[in-house]
This record gives sequence, structure tokens and C-alpha cells, in this order.
Amino acid sequence: MISDKDILKKIRVSRTIGLTAKQLSVQLNVEQLIVYNRLLLLQQRDLVSRVGRNLWIAKKYEKMNADPLFVKPEVYTQHFLTSTNAEISKYSKGITFSANGNKRIHRWSPYIQGFSAEFVDDMLSKYRIGKSSLILDPFCGSGTVQVCAKMKGISSIGIELMPLMSFIAKVKTTWDLDLQEIKDCLRQFNIVSNSRIETPIPFLKKTKKQFNPEVLNNLLRLKQFVWSVYERNKKIGNLFKLAFASILVPSSNLKRAPCLGYVKNRSISSQTPFNLFLEKVNQMIRDLSWTHKNIAEQGEAFIIQADAREVTFKEEKIDIAITSPPYVNGMDYIMNYKIEMAWLELVKSYDDMRKMKNQMVVCDNVSRCLLKNYSPMYSDEWLDDIEERIAKRMEEKKSYRRHDMHLIVRKYFDDIYAVLQNVYRALREEGRFILVIGDSLMAGIYIPADLIIAMMGQRIGYHVEDVIIARKRRSGQRHDFELRESIVILRKGNFSETTKTKSLDTYLNYQKNEPV
Repeated sequence: MISDKDILKKIRVSRTIGLTAKQLSVQLNVEQLIVYNRLLLLQQRDLVSRVGRNLWIAKKYEKMNADPLFVKPEVYTQHFLTSTNAEISKYSKGITFSANGNKRIHRWSPYIQGFSAEFVDDMLSKYRIGKSSLILDPFCGSGTVQVCAKMKGISSIGIELMPLMSFIAKVKTTWDLDLQEIKDCLRQFNIVSNSRIETPIPFLKKTKKQFNPEVLNNLLRLKQFVWSVYERNKKIGNLFKLAFASILVPSSNLKRAPCLGYVKNRSISSQTPFNLFLEKVNQMIRDLSWTHKNIAEQGEAFIIQADAREVTFKEEKIDIAITSPPYVNGMDYIMNYKIEMAWLELVKSYDDMRKMKNQMVVCDNVSRCLLKNYSPMYSDEWLDDIEERIAKRMEEKKSYRRHDMHLIVRKYFDDIYAVLQNVYRALREEGRFILVIGDSLMAGIYIPADLIIAMMGQRIGYHVEDVIIARKRRSGQRHDFELRESIVILRKGNFSETTKTKSLDTYLNYQKNEPV
């Protein structure tokens, strides 16, 4: 039989990270329901609190400042402002991809992790990027920058390592399709519902759980039709493949918000895939018709499936680079888009997915062997301190999901540093690199990724022109902790690194001596 003391001891060790009832039940070897009921009683006695995703923490650690390993965001901000000539301001317009929901072409495929077309247009206008310019997005995702540039008659390059996203970006920037041929292909659609199923289901183990039986059968029929179109006409086939990919999650028992998860009691009819597919293709036809009539001079979009850390650019050819790299968090892009990639046959096994994941900018779900012999390349006092704090947290909380989180954070910044260097060489003098990036909370340790990246740029030779707070967000780990999403603006030029007036230790010592 467990005691309240046993539960409180485990929760106190977790400090501000907290534990779920399930985690506690495993650690204490007791049924989850018993633990949960005891937690409710402890909550009534004001000894524990529930925060975030059903996390339980000791009342003592309800405020992040109570944790001696936690450094307040304000400490980093103060140090940043004395270490650069930058200002921190606010952005008044929408920045999230959700704003693209009703915009032509952009709406063909939703991408939660992307930014808005309005933001891209705003940056192009602000820095007077015209038709003679060349734009780069080293993490182009679903191609928002490329679509915006193409509409304005500006040429652009998009680099994307993930095959699904590079495919989406290519399709969204291919507008020279014959609309009548698309309609002719679509007329054959009436044979789909009664066709014999000859296509095997994807390799994913839970496919039959992800889709209702009748829906699954009709998706297989729909896939056969789309692939038959592709055999006859590659461009139209790719358009249909994108339409097919875009309706997979809406036809499933899943939702993406932002990670894949199951939806309870979702009502989906067997005809849902057919209806959604026709609706999407007709939307595409309308959007393409609009571009044919209204955009006389389209910019060229070059989409390259490659690693932005390694791809070689011609020096000083890019006028502006706009991107949003992966954040320092637990977002596993491969797992989050596994449905679309498996159905489109962009991956054919879990081993394919694992290899692809290990090639990308690091997340906290990479193979442990990737970090086995890893040693940091880029180093500064902030990262050294953050790594030490996370390592201490791992030592304290021996049950954390992996014990190399400090190395994951260090490798993340190594990966981003390589991209900053690569883009610096590609930019023309006075060219700008604009990054949308968020800060993070990992293992209860705050990571000001936007400010770290800005100072990385300064070390390379960029001038830190501005850091603009675009919006407030909530930590997935602690929903009560406020994070931000920022626009970091770096300008290439012959700039020397500003001498720091005080070391970070000055601010951290002050922080440690503050009353809790």
C-alpha cells in the first residue's frame, strides 16, 4: 500500500516538470486509478497542483522560480540587450499558418508548423524585394515563401530535406497545368467507388485503427485512381496525389493539433474520402484558373530536396532569406506526418522513417546512437550553462524519458549554426536572413532559442537588426508557462561582435540571490 509520503517524495523530485498519474503508478508499482484518487485527495489538502497535460507537481514548485535550476526569461533578455545593438519590439500582424486557410494555392495543404503568407508578403514589401531579386528559404516546408514569391513574379529557392514537404512545395508552385485535362481526368472518377481493390494498405501497424473499415477500402480505391492518373500524366497525377494526401487525416480517426492524436466519437461516412477529394481538386482547379487569369509574370520556384546544412550555394547571390526552422522541442516531424508519407509511398518502412529522422535537425526522438559519440562544435556561455542545468536535471530525475537531453539541445544549435553560416555565404552584402523561431521549456529549463540564434548570427558576422515578438504561446510541458514566437532579423555586413559589458554570470548570480 502506498502512502502520501511516497507520492509526495516522487513528485518533489520531479520539481517543476511534474509527473502524470500514469508515470507515478509505474514508479510506485501501483494501479493508476489508485494513484489518481490519492492525488485528488492531496490536491484538496493543497499539497499538489495539476498543470499542463495532466501533470502533477508539488505545491512548492507551482511557480517556476521555485526551482533553483530555472533561469527567468527576463534574465536572458537583459543580458541580450547589453550584448547586442538590437531592440526587442512587437509584430502586430498574423504570423501563424492558420491565416492561410482561405488563401489561393496556400490552402491546398495545411501545415500547422508554417507561417502566414501575410507575414512573407510584409517582409518582401518592407525590404523592397522586387522581380530582379532572388529569395531563399532553407527550411521551406510546404512552400509558403515560394508561393508568395511566385505570385509577385520573384524567383526563389526552397530547400527542404523532408520528402513530403518538398513534394508539397513542388506541386504548389507548378501552375502550368491544362485545366481541361484536369477536368477530363476527374470525369473518370465515377468508376472509383465500385472498383476492385488491388492496392495493399500502407505498412503502418495501426492503419486499421486509424481508419474505419469502409473508409479504408474507399481510400484504397481512391489511391488506385490517383496512381492511374499519375501513370498517364505526371503533373496532374502529382496534383491529385497532393489532394489525396490532404484528405487523409480528415478522413481518419485522427487529428493534428499540432501532433497526431486520436479523436473520440468522430463520425465519418464511407463516402467522406470521395467527397473531400472532389472538393479539394475542384478548389485546386479554381485556384489555378485564377493564377492563369491574374498573374501574367510568375516567378520561378526551385524546390530542392536537400539538407540546408550541407547544400552549396553560389556566394552572394541571395537578396533575402526567410524561414522558420524546427524549434527546440519534442516535435517529431517524421512521426507527425507518417500517415501522408506512408500512403504516398515516400517511406516504405519504419527503418526508412528512422533513417530520415536521424538526417534532420535533431529532435528529442532521434536514435540514441546518433548522440553516442557527439561533442559540441558551437559553444558560448549561455549554451554551456543551459547544458549544465539540463544535465543536472537529468541526474536528479532519473526517470526522464531520455538522459541525453542536454546533448540534443547542444546538437540542435550546432545544426542551426551550420545553416546560419551557409546562408551568410549565400547572401549579398546587406542582405537579410529572417527567421521565425520560438523559445522553449525543456525538462523544466528555459531555452531562449530566438536570442541564442540572434547572437550566433552576430558571431558569424551578421548584424542583429531586430528581434520582434510575434505572438505568445504556451509550453506543451507546462501550459501555465508563457512562451513566445519571435522574428529574428539578421543583416549581412562587416560587423564586429559587440563587446559584452557584463558576463552572463553577473545576471545569473543576481537571479540566484533573488527571493523566491
